[in-house]
Amino acid sequence: MDEHLKVSLDELEEGSLFKYNNTIALKTEYRTEKGAVKSYIVGSGEMFWGGTSCPEDLNGLMVLPLTLR
Repeated sequence: MDEHLKVSLDELEEGSLFKYNNTIALKTEYRTEKGAVKSYIVGSGEMFWGGTSCPEDLNGLMVLPLTLR
């Protein structure tokens, strides 16, 4: 994975696909009541947490933006 192309989940543009480890997810424009970015895993529809347990850690995860061609 190209480390220099990664951005924090919080900074990623809404509506973007991203990869974190072996997971592909979609960031929405929404947040939980506690401020966590709402993103959903492609394939399962589950909310993406990236192994974190608090909004601050989730929003700070460094993810790789994906572009469909």
